[in-house]
Order: sequence, then structure tokens, then C-alpha cells
Amino acid sequence: MAKTADPKAQELIQTVSQISNGLMNEVAKVIIGKQENLRRITIGILSNGNTLIEDFPGLAKTLMANTFATALGCKFKRVQFTPDLLPADIMGTYMYDQQAGEFKLRPGPLFTNVLLADEINRAPPKTQAALLEAMEEKQVTIEGITHKLPAPFITMATQNPIEQEGTYRYPRRRWTVS
Repeated sequence: MAKTADPKAQELIQTVSQISNGLMNEVAKVIIGKQENLRRITIGILSNGNTLIEDFPGLAKTLMANTFATALGCKFKRVQFTPDLLPADIMGTYMYDQQAGEFKLRPGPLFTNVLLADEINRAPPKTQAALLEAMEEKQVTIEGITHKLPAPFITMATQNPIEQEGTYRYPRRRWTVS
């Protein structure tokens, strides 16, 4: 005899499905012909995960990430990862405020809801490690002080699949690959 499903669970599944389809349809108004990427990014968002987008240059990866953020009503920031990018460049740093006579946090671009880490494999390992802390723990540690990141915090990273010269490896197991 077949087990009947819990009506509340069925209703929840239906609601999540409607929200997901609504989100993908909204983004599809701007991004044409990338249905599989839209589906994978939506899954990453629903799981509060992170998405790696591997695609050739000029194919609307930044536009896609920004459009998802807009459709979700979230703050969006983009960081171009380069070999000279330092952890403080993405996390932020403490700056001395002469008027207040104290150090105050100047938050970096990690303090957002949706972060696009453009060409993530170009950044050195220390900078990648700072991003991995943010992705995994939803927080950053600056000068020994831990700061929670805004919720939700989702990273969408890009990588060019054909040009790997001058890049650094990073742990792929932390990503939903699109």
C-alpha cells in the first residue's frame, strides 16, 4: 500500500516550485537561452549555496548575476578578481576616524547579499581563502573581530574555461557548477 504524502509538505513543495519558476521567469525576461544556467543558479539560491558559472567571455554572466539580485530584491556587488587582489580588498579594513578618535570598519564588497566574484581563479590563494570563509560561514574575520554578513549571502563566481594561464586552483566542491 502506497504511503500518502503529508498535505503540508505537498503545499510547501508547491509553493517553493511556484517561487522558483517565478524567479527564473523574471530573470529569463533579460537572459535569453540560458535555461539550464538559470535552473542551476536558482537551485544554488534555494540551498543558500554558491554557484560557479563557467562560460566564455561576453556571454552575460555579470548581467545574469545582477538580474538575479534585482529579481530577489537584494544588494549586488561585483569584484574583478586579479592576481594582486588582497583579502582586505574584499573583506574591508579598519580605518582611523580622526573626529571620533577610533578605528571604524570600512566594509568591503563581501558585505552584500549577492556577490559576483568575476574570474575567481585569478585571485591568489589568500584572497580565495577569505572568500571561502565568507561563503562557508557567512562571516568574515578582520583584525581578529568576526563580522556576520547580511542574509542572504550568496556568491556567484565566474571562470573562463579556455584561458587558464596565470590562474590559481581553488576547491570546486564548494560550488554548484553551471
